[in-house]
Parts: sequence; C-alpha cells; structure tokens
Amino acid sequence: MTWPMRDRFFLDPGHMSPMLYSVLTLSGSYGMDDLKNFRQWGSNTPGHPELDPQRGIENTSGPLGQGHTMAVGAAIAERFLCARFGEWMAHKTYAYISDGGIQEEISQSAGRIAGFLGLSNLVMFFDSNDIQLSTATSAVTSENTAMKYTAWGWNVLTIDGNNAGQIREALIRSNSEKERPTLIIGKTIMGKGARKADGSSFECMCATHGMPLENRGFL
Repeated sequence: MTWPMRDRFFLDPGHMSPMLYSVLTLSGSYGMDDLKNFRQWGSNTPGHPELDPQRGIENTSGPLGQGHTMAVGAAIAERFLCARFGEWMAHKTYAYISDGGIQEEISQSAGRIAGFLGLSNLVMFFDSNDIQLSTATSAVTSENTAMKYTAWGWNVLTIDGNNAGQIREALIRSNSEKERPTLIIGKTIMGKGARKADGSSFECMCATHGMPLENRGFL
C-alpha cells in the first residue's frame, strides 16, 4: 500500500468516507468491527478519513476542494519524477469530488493548472447529484461545469453515474487519454434506493448528508 509507484485515490468530500471504508474493507484494510465503529471516538473509521497510506487512505479530508488540490499536486509530482527519472515511475492519480467541492475557489485554481499542464495521469470523478449540504445546488449556482473544465483543457465525459457499465467504460477512455486530465461527470441520484419505513422514497433529499438512515427510522 505504500509502494511509491502505486496508483493513488484522493477523496475530496469527507462525508463520502463510508464508500471508501467499504471498498477498503473488501480489499482487507478494514474489518467489520471497524465499520461498526464508524464515526465513533477513537475508531479507525472517523467521519472524515485521516491520512493512513497503509490502509489506503491517501489524504485527510477536511475543507471541500482540498482533495481536488491534493490530487493535482500528486499528479504534478508523478510527472516531475517521470521527467527526471523515466516513465518506469509512471502511475495514475484518481480523485472523487462532490457538488459542494467543485464549487470551491481552491478547486478553480487546481482545475486550471491541471489543464494547463496537461496532466493526463489525473482522472477525477464528479458525483453530480445536484444536492449539497443544506440546499439543492440550483439555490447557489447555475454554471455549466462541463464547459468550464473543457475551457481549462480537460477531457470531459458525462455519464449515468449510477450505471456501473458506463463508469467502467469512462475509466477505460480516461486511461487512454494522453494529453489532458479527465473529468468524469457522473449524473447520480442522492440516496438512490433508500426508503422510509412507510416505503416512500428518500432520494434526492439534503437530509441524507452525513445521516445514518437507520437512526432516522428508515429500512
């Protein structure tokens, strides 16, 4: 997990940590007891992941936009090493960002420099579900994210982010890109499949942010 030429994954929205911990549990980095202690004091699975490369946590997630910037920095470092020592040091940097994170000003700076430098070793997935912490994104922005990143020199792909087949295809296309960083815009549904105790839908609600469903009376 600490091999210098490993691919790296940077999580921008800390509250997506259940996704990260779940995947790393399947790969053996965590156990079920770790997941049961999620967000408990002193546990290995805090609500915002904390740096632990041995377990596969490449960055501490805090302010939104920070993961985007760290990923760009890692991609720049990889290109520097390859330019100096050779392509045998090549590896990929992957990142995951949310609606809130992609709005942050620090993300604008990171996105511009990544496009300008042509960091083709960088692939970022944007979980575009149009929901943020306390409102729908339409309450604060109407910008066209795809056009913005295209203008910065990124390779932009838009897919159904709830379709595993489309995600795989987008990753294949991203890894074949040799000139530009790639932004995969996955249009998703917040809380897809979640139901209240009465069977009604809990999708596309801001209340899903950081809330364990079972504590709110949901199945």
